[in-house]
Amino acid sequence: MKKSYHAAFILGQAAAFPKQLPVIAGVHTVNNTDARVIDPVRFARAGSQATGALALAELERLEDLLFDREGNVSYAVEGYTSTKGQPGLRISLTGDLVLRCQRCLERLPLHLDVQRHVVLVTEAADLDPLEDEEDNTDTILNTGSLDLHDLLEQEIVLSVPMVPRHPEGACSVQPGTTRVDETASPLAALAQMKARLK
Repeated sequence: MKKSYHAAFILGQAAAFPKQLPVIAGVHTVNNTDARVIDPVRFARAGSQATGALALAELERLEDLLFDREGNVSYAVEGYTSTKGQPGLRISLTGDLVLRCQRCLERLPLHLDVQRHVVLVTEAADLDPLEDEEDNTDTILNTGSLDLHDLLEQEIVLSVPMVPRHPEGACSVQPGTTRVDETASPLAALAQMKARLK
């Protein structure tokens, strides 16, 4: 499921990178929140690294789920070459989010600790998952340039529950609030997630 989201994201955004953003290509270490666009293959082949933080207030795809938009998500991205010779990105995301429980509409703390690998391929046919591919690995199409912050935001969105809720019995619906229909189709929740990834 995650791979299809990545494919749609990359194919839809490839031609829309802001030209004014600086490009990171073949550098060793990057620690600059303004340096967003990378040449992913050169970044990976050189073993480059990028670190920084994303402000929750700037993550528009999470706006509907966040109870509190204060704080940051720290990230570290490291380029590498897989055992099959494919360029890849090793992504680490950590931070504390406060979501809105869709049962009681109150605060729902969530600690984010994400470790993922992104492997770059040159053909759309190679986007299909490989039999020996690990669960924490995504495959995306190499388009020559990649908006790193958009990719990281997408990984954050995919890491939070589609319908965040406290455990059963841990919250109650307050008088005057509207209870979320817990029998809603999972496909409806999936459609909402796809809308946030656009």
